[in-house]
Amino acid sequence: MTFKHIPIMVDEVIKGLNIKKDGTYIDGTIGGAGHALEVTKRLDKGLLVGIDQDKDALKKAEEVL
Repeated sequence: MTFKHIPIMVDEVIKGLNIKKDGTYIDGTIGGAGHALEVTKRLDKGLLVGIDQDKDALKKAEEVL
């Protein structure tokens, strides 16, 4: 199965999170990791934890991240 997901409102989500370089963040529906990738770009010593029930989504997130 091919996993496909198009993240929406990425700029708005990132702005709303007000990401701290050393913060800890949880993506409870990591999906294709579109939002998660943008979060990790803004982390230095921080941590992102990604969770999803969809095994295809987790595989895709692993590839992206």
